Parts: sequence; C-alpha cells; structure tokens
Amino acid sequence: MLVTGGAGRLGQRLVAELTRTGRRTRALVHRSDVPGATETLPGDLADPATLAAATDGVCTVVHLAAATHARDPGVYARVNVVGTGHLLAAARRSGVERFLHVSTRAISEKGGAYSRSKREAERLVERSGLDFTIVRLPEIYGTGGKEGVDRIVALARLGRPIPLVGRARDTVCPVHVDDAVSALAAAMNPGAVSGKIYTLGGECMSLEEFAQTCTKAFGTRSRVVHVPTPLVAVLGFAGRVLPLPVYPDQLARLRAPKPRVSPEAHDDLDFTPRRLAAGLAEL
Repeated sequence: MLVTGGAGRLGQRLVAELTRTGRRTRALVHRSDVPGATETLPGDLADPATLAAATDGVCTVVHLAAATHARDPGVYARVNVVGTGHLLAAARRSGVERFLHVSTRAISEKGGAYSRSKREAERLVERSGLDFTIVRLPEIYGTGGKEGVDRIVALARLGRPIPLVGRARDTVCPVHVDDAVSALAAAMNPGAVSGKIYTLGGECMSLEEFAQTCTKAFGTRSRVVHVPTPLVAVLGFAGRVLPLPVYPDQLARLRAPKPRVSPEAHDDLDFTPRRLAAGLAEL
C-alpha cells in the first residue's frame, strides 16, 4: 500500500504499525525520509507524474499528507485540494482498490482556509468513484510534537505557564496517538466498512480542563495564562506576513463547530480510546 505523509509524527507511527503487522508499505517521500517503510519513492502531490509511479501496482492508498499551518491560504488549496485531486486521479488510473483519506474534526466551513480545504478534499474523495473511507481525527496527543494539545502536554510536564485563548472554554476531544493509529490500521483491514466518514474523539472537555488534567498527571505546578481573544485575533491577522507563533486561521479553526464523534467507530474500527489520565500516565 502507498502511504503519503509517512514522514510526519503520526505517519511514522502508522507506517511502523503497518510494517509490524506484515503489510508492505510504499512511502511517498517529499522532504523527509520515512523510517520503517518497505519501499520509498520520491514524489510530490503537485507533480502528477511522480504520483503515477507511486500508485503503480498498489491496491490501497493511505492519504495522510496535508498542509496544516500556512500563512498563505493558497497553500492549503494547492496541497490539500489540488494535491488530493492529483492523487485520486493517479489512483484511478492505476486501478487502486481502496482509498483511506485521513481528515480532521476541524472540518467546518467556518473554520478558516485549512478547514475549508480539508472539507473540499473530502468531497473530491467522495466523488472519486473509488472505494473509500474517510477518518476525521481530533486533537492527537503523545506524538512528542510542539503544537496543539501536545504543546500543552509539554508545558505541563515542565511545569511552565500554559497560554490558552480567552476563557479557555473551547472544547477538545483528545485521543492518544496509538489509539488513532490503531483505528486507521483497522480501516484498512479486509472487509472494513467503506463509503463512510468516521469522526473520532476521546473524552471531550474544555481546554482549561485538559491543561489541568495534564498538570495533575505530571505533578507539576503549571498554571493557565488566559490570553485575551482580541489579542490572538490581531496576532493571527499579523501572522499573514510576520513569522509569529499564531497562524491566520488558528482562532477560527478552534472556535468553529465540530461534528459529533461517530459512535459506530467503536464497532467498525475497533476504536476504544483510552481515558485521558491513563494516556498521560503512559507518557
């Protein structure tokens, strides 16, 4: 099977899990190598010729690659929409039998350029004529990354202040990275349900509750610092041209409504996320 985005923190774990269970993986390599893959091929979602070679002879495509943080909204369109279209076209020409599209729970049209691009990519997959499954991931923790909820985890572990937007009442439904990987692997099993969209999620809580749970789990004295929403909005606007730690669409993505978690993922994908306290303890 072909995996795009295998060099990312989630992608590396998925490739490792697929290899562990005896599945041959061909990884599309754009900038970074993909450790553990059976085979790697250089390629780019913007270059249909490389995608033709990458999809040749594979039965399944797992599409993880995406632009997630960009100051120019056009980047989201080029990578997440146009790039997905190129990959789908190559998959059809190569006779790919199954297409697993990894999407996001931040899928609302009100969520900014990233969210809109991911929703449009989903529509392309739905209209592709391929046997597909779409899995929307929530906030993922445990990757060791420095963004999103993993940043809160890292700050709580170190006992440092945790800056959160406004009153920090925005809801998150974080899932341990290994539980997300397990669900994605199950979506590729023979006989897996197809033609469906699954939205994953763990325990839902406010951002402040998440931060407090992390602090308690690590036994530190981190405190939440409430950053005024208007200030975040101004920084996001300025982030269009300045290298600030806030991207233009981050506030909209956080505040936009999210789809409900799919209860059928438990039966169809064997998805039973661990409790947050237990997941943090394993870190």
